[in-house]
Amino acid sequence: MTRAWLLLTLLAWPADLAAMPSADPTGTRLARCLEREANASTAGQTECETKALRDYDRRMNLAYAALLRRLPAPAAQSLRQSQRAWITFRDAEDRARTAIYATRSGTMYVPMETAAGTILTRDRALQLEGYARILSIER
Repeated sequence: MTRAWLLLTLLAWPADLAAMPSADPTGTRLARCLEREANASTAGQTECETKALRDYDRRMNLAYAALLRRLPAPAAQSLRQSQRAWITFRDAEDRARTAIYATRSGTMYVPMETAAGTILTRDRALQLEGYARILSIER
Protein backbone atom coordinates (compact mmCIF):
# COMPACT_ATOMS: atom_id res chain seq x y z
CA MET A 1 0.00 0.00 0.00
CA THR A 2 2.90 2.40 0.66
CA ARG A 3 4.12 2.35 -2.93
CA ALA A 4 0.62 2.89 -4.28
CA TRP A 5 0.07 5.74 -1.86
CA LEU A 6 3.39 7.31 -2.78
CA LEU A 7 2.49 7.06 -6.45
CA LEU A 8 -0.87 8.77 -5.83
CA THR A 9 0.86 11.53 -3.88
CA LEU A 10 3.52 12.08 -6.53
CA LEU A 11 0.95 12.18 -9.32
CA ALA A 12 -0.75 15.07 -7.57
CA TRP A 13 2.40 17.24 -7.61
CA PRO A 14 2.55 20.17 -10.02
CA ALA A 15 3.96 19.21 -13.40
CA ASP A 16 6.40 22.10 -13.34
CA LEU A 17 7.95 21.17 -9.98
CA ALA A 18 11.16 20.04 -11.69
CA ALA A 19 11.49 23.50 -13.22
CA MET A 20 11.49 25.18 -9.82
CA PRO A 21 14.80 26.71 -8.73
CA SER A 22 15.27 24.30 -5.85
CA ALA A 23 13.76 21.06 -4.69
CA ASP A 24 10.84 21.23 -2.29
CA PRO A 25 12.28 20.10 1.07
CA THR A 26 8.84 19.46 2.58
CA GLY A 27 7.87 17.30 -0.38
CA THR A 28 11.15 15.40 -0.12
CA ARG A 29 10.58 14.76 3.60
CA LEU A 30 7.00 13.69 2.88
CA ALA A 31 8.09 11.21 0.22
CA ARG A 32 10.73 9.75 2.55
CA CYS A 33 8.22 9.53 5.38
CA LEU A 34 5.70 7.71 3.18
CA GLU A 35 8.40 5.30 1.96
CA ARG A 36 9.28 4.11 5.47
CA GLU A 37 7.92 0.68 6.21
CA ALA A 38 6.99 1.88 9.70
CA ASN A 39 4.56 4.33 8.05
CA ALA A 40 2.82 1.79 5.83
CA SER A 41 -0.28 1.91 8.03
CA THR A 42 -3.15 4.32 7.60
CA ALA A 43 -2.09 6.10 10.78
CA GLY A 44 1.52 6.33 9.60
CA GLN A 45 0.61 7.74 6.22
CA THR A 46 -1.85 10.19 7.76
CA GLU A 47 0.81 11.37 10.22
CA CYS A 48 3.28 11.92 7.37
CA GLU A 49 0.71 14.02 5.50
CA THR A 50 -0.23 15.96 8.63
CA LYS A 51 3.42 16.87 9.30
CA ALA A 52 3.82 18.00 5.70
CA LEU A 53 0.61 20.06 5.90
CA ARG A 54 1.87 21.85 9.02
CA ASP A 55 5.19 22.59 7.32
CA TYR A 56 3.54 23.86 4.12
CA ASP A 57 1.25 26.05 6.24
CA ARG A 58 4.29 27.45 8.07
CA ARG A 59 6.06 28.13 4.78
CA MET A 60 2.96 29.74 3.29
CA ASN A 61 2.65 32.09 6.26
CA LEU A 62 6.36 33.00 6.13
CA ALA A 63 6.18 33.77 2.41
CA TYR A 64 2.97 35.76 2.88
CA ALA A 65 4.50 37.86 5.67
CA ALA A 66 7.67 38.44 3.65
CA LEU A 67 5.64 39.56 0.66
CA LEU A 68 3.56 41.98 2.72
CA ARG A 69 6.78 43.56 4.08
CA ARG A 70 8.28 44.01 0.60
CA LEU A 71 5.31 45.02 -1.52
CA PRO A 72 4.10 48.58 -2.02
CA ALA A 73 0.78 49.29 -0.30
CA PRO A 74 -1.55 48.70 -3.30
CA ALA A 75 0.08 45.37 -4.16
CA ALA A 76 0.11 44.34 -0.49
CA GLN A 77 -3.61 45.10 -0.26
CA SER A 78 -4.29 42.97 -3.34
CA LEU A 79 -2.28 40.11 -1.85
CA ARG A 80 -4.12 40.48 1.47
CA GLN A 81 -7.48 40.25 -0.34
CA SER A 82 -6.26 37.28 -2.34
CA GLN A 83 -5.04 35.43 0.76
CA ARG A 84 -8.31 36.05 2.57
CA ALA A 85 -10.23 34.72 -0.44
CA TRP A 86 -7.90 31.72 -0.61
CA ILE A 87 -8.51 30.96 3.08
CA THR A 88 -12.27 31.13 2.48
CA PHE A 89 -11.85 28.78 -0.50
CA ARG A 90 -9.59 26.42 1.50
CA ASP A 91 -12.11 26.19 4.33
CA ALA A 92 -15.00 25.55 1.91
CA GLU A 93 -12.90 22.96 0.09
CA ASP A 94 -12.07 21.26 3.40
CA ARG A 95 -15.78 21.01 4.22
CA ALA A 96 -16.61 19.66 0.76
CA ARG A 97 -13.75 17.15 0.87
CA THR A 98 -14.80 15.96 4.32
CA ALA A 99 -18.38 15.47 3.09
CA ILE A 100 -17.23 13.60 -0.01
CA TYR A 101 -14.87 11.27 1.87
CA ALA A 102 -17.56 10.67 4.50
CA THR A 103 -19.49 8.82 1.78
CA ARG A 104 -16.66 6.26 1.48
CA SER A 105 -15.75 3.42 3.78
CA GLY A 106 -12.33 1.93 4.21
CA THR A 107 -9.18 3.05 5.91
CA MET A 108 -7.40 3.90 2.66
CA TYR A 109 -9.57 7.00 2.32
CA VAL A 110 -8.25 8.58 5.53
CA PRO A 111 -4.72 9.35 4.25
CA MET A 112 -6.15 10.19 0.83
CA GLU A 113 -8.33 12.88 2.38
CA THR A 114 -5.42 14.21 4.42
CA ALA A 115 -3.20 14.28 1.32
CA ALA A 116 -5.79 16.32 -0.56
CA GLY A 117 -5.62 18.98 2.15
CA THR A 118 -1.83 18.89 2.07
CA ILE A 119 -1.81 19.39 -1.69
CA LEU A 120 -4.08 22.42 -1.45
CA THR A 121 -1.85 24.18 1.07
CA ARG A 122 1.34 23.00 -0.67
CA ASP A 123 0.25 24.63 -3.90
CA ARG A 124 -0.50 27.95 -2.18
CA ALA A 125 2.80 27.88 -0.27
CA LEU A 126 4.76 27.22 -3.45
CA GLN A 127 2.83 29.95 -5.24
CA LEU A 128 3.61 32.55 -2.57
CA GLU A 129 7.24 31.44 -2.41
CA GLY A 130 7.38 31.89 -6.17
CA TYR A 131 6.10 35.45 -5.81
CA ALA A 132 8.78 36.09 -3.17
CA ARG A 133 11.43 34.81 -5.59
CA ILE A 134 10.15 37.25 -8.22
CA LEU A 135 10.58 40.12 -5.78
CA SER A 136 14.14 39.04 -5.05
CA ILE A 137 15.18 39.43 -8.70
CA GLU A 138 17.12 42.64 -9.20
CA ARG A 139 15.77 45.01 -11.84
